[in-house]
Amino acid sequence: MFRTQGTGNTDWSGRTLSALRARRWEERVAPLCEVRNGALLGLSPQELRSRIEGGWQAIPRKTARAQQQQEALRVLLEALPRQVDCLSIPEHSLLERLLIQCGCAELEELEELEAAWALRHRLWVDVGYLQGRVVARLDSRLAQPLREAMDRPAHNAVRMRLFSVHATLSGLLYIAGALDDGAPQRLFMEQVLQADPQDEEASHLARQYLWAAYDCLDYPQGVLLVHPALADPSHFVCGWSLPPEAPILDAAMLLGGMEGVLPVEKPLDAALTSLLKNALRPSEDVALCVQELRLLAKQGAPLEALHHVLAPNLCVLETPGIRHAVRALWQGVPRWEACSVPTTVHQAVQ
Repeated sequence: MFRTQGTGNTDWSGRTLSALRARRWEERVAPLCEVRNGALLGLSPQELRSRIEGGWQAIPRKTARAQQQQEALRVLLEALPRQVDCLSIPEHSLLERLLIQCGCAELEELEELEAAWALRHRLWVDVGYLQGRVVARLDSRLAQPLREAMDRPAHNAVRMRLFSVHATLSGLLYIAGALDDGAPQRLFMEQVLQADPQDEEASHLARQYLWAAYDCLDYPQGVLLVHPALADPSHFVCGWSLPPEAPILDAAMLLGGMEGVLPVEKPLDAALTSLLKNALRPSEDVALCVQELRLLAKQGAPLEALHHVLAPNLCVLETPGIRHAVRALWQGVPRWEACSVPTTVHQAVQ
């Protein structure tokens, strides 16, 4: 989903992945009201027009509200099989829950909330409050057509190809930090949809998948896919430059990106993890703490910032061993640099 807020003057403790996710949740729930029975139901003519204009489907305009709702439903049902094939993984999981739970599901995690917003942009669900809980509610008119679309053998085949492309793009995002969406879009069209590059509908489906599956940001050359832990992508947005020689992207590096930790980072993680096991407060998770420090280092945070972020989590004084391990992590972690992005994507597509 598209980012709408920057980090501003937030210090490094406010740029950790957990802090970014907490702000993202608040940003998403802030405009919510009582949930309706579907994305297009219970709206005034002006609200209906605004909802359709903000959606991802091209729906011809009608003058009367009833006619507009009928036309929207017709378009949604016609496009539904290919749309459901190209849902992001969180969207698909949430949709399965909605179909099992009679069309209404509580949203407790940010990933679920983002998926619900994407399904809202597809005009399938509404997102809002129900008895004080944040929920998604599916338009009941779509339930049976969705079940039928998800039962098609072709649907399962597309989903298997989608999982592979998702793993590749997620790995590249971890390696590079951000990706221009052009090459991922072509990769999706070729490998998931197996469509002709000139297929306009396939192009729309690919873009919508990327918007739903990854953090996105508008920038002068188009749309940027951003790793969720990259708090300030301004050095990517301001311009692109290719290095004299393309960085080597081997299978081990790509696999590490898919796992969320590169081969060179694993021993650094392990060394710090072993030292922090009995040094953190009981409420803190060692693996998450080390991950957040590593992700800050990848963004170019100064060494002092890592110590500052770690300090509140400790239940003991920071030992020389911990300081040494933090420094080693900070020095050894590859940084996210804008110059590597176009080259890395080009290699993956080829």
